[in-house]
Amino acid sequence: MKKHWMVTLVVLLSCCVVAACKKGDGWEEYKYRNDGFAISAPIMPVPRTYSGATADERQNSRAYGIDFGNRTEILITLGPVSDFGENVPPEELLQRLKNLTLRGVPAKLVSERQLSLVDNPGIEYEFQAEKWRARERVYIVKDKLLGMSSTAYGDTRSRRLPTGFLIPCVC
Repeated sequence: MKKHWMVTLVVLLSCCVVAACKKGDGWEEYKYRNDGFAISAPIMPVPRTYSGATADERQNSRAYGIDFGNRTEILITLGPVSDFGENVPPEELLQRLKNLTLRGVPAKLVSERQLSLVDNPGIEYEFQAEKWRARERVYIVKDKLLGMSSTAYGDTRSRRLPTGFLIPCVC
């Protein structure tokens, strides 16, 4: 009888482990076929509008956001490369975009590095102000700029920036 009980317990525990493994960590992949990207994130990104954007900017660009509700957020943006210059080398274009982001922002550049994502050139930079900090990654994918920024508000010394995994794709 003890052997039968032990076998039943082992089977029951195995089922619990399998169920727990299938549940995963709560992250899912969300595909945006029309915009040519997918993102793995804990919450589905929702469309956002740019405040103060012109009609042309709204037509050419897209933004999606994830608000974690604890004073952190992720913003995914897409726009045409042509908005930032024609026939400009990718490295220069990415530096222009970084400089535009930091222009007029009361923050200092903390770090910067060159990236690539599936052979697409990119840049990552982190900047910090007194009450917030942000990290932005921007990639050039064909004729589009694909960016993801994460921002944390409040005490920036102890707050981690949220992250997501951004994937350019032909979904």
